[in-house]
Amino acid sequence: MSMISNGWAAAEAERAQSRLRQRELKLRALVSVASVMLNKHGYEGLSLADVASVLNITKQALYHYTSSKEDLLLKCYERALDLAEAAYDHADGAGTNGLEKIEHFVKFHINPNAETYAILDNLGALTDEHRKAISGRAKQLEQRMRGYIREGMADGSIAPVDPKFTEFWILGSLSWMPKWFDPQGDLSADEVAQSFITLISDGLRPRG
Repeated sequence: MSMISNGWAAAEAERAQSRLRQRELKLRALVSVASVMLNKHGYEGLSLADVASVLNITKQALYHYTSSKEDLLLKCYERALDLAEAAYDHADGAGTNGLEKIEHFVKFHINPNAETYAILDNLGALTDEHRKAISGRAKQLEQRMRGYIREGMADGSIAPVDPKFTEFWILGSLSWMPKWFDPQGDLSADEVAQSFITLISDGLRPRG
């Protein structure tokens, strides 16, 4: 009996894990669609009914994954910060100096397979608690970019610059890209990434 019981428990655990994975995939698809809509229409133009329609599910089914419009906004922003953190981790492992780390950070966000992220320009729509949490985490992550700039100045790959201003310039330019970049447009993601990197590298490299 114990072997049968153990086998049943293992099968149930496997099914539970499968359901969890399916839920995570569906939630990620939901957040991806909502992020595109947020970037295009803003928070006021975000409609749960429209999101459900794009996903080909009912609005009622949508509430299995998000409790409200504000909750969906929070999920989009949390995912955007997750992606930023993953980009920094990738850059840490791939780059050998400060400038290379910045270049790898950019490539992580701009490539044919890059996941869409929501621009953090509707923080006022969040509750005070959620706004403070998102803002605090964003500021912590921004320090990593500032660290790359300081590292580059120390290792000679970046000319002497103001780290705070330069971080604003890089992240500000990159964060607004989803507003104008069209994957179906004249320029591919690789071409946009290379142009972006060229502009940053030419601006940061030491002269002479």
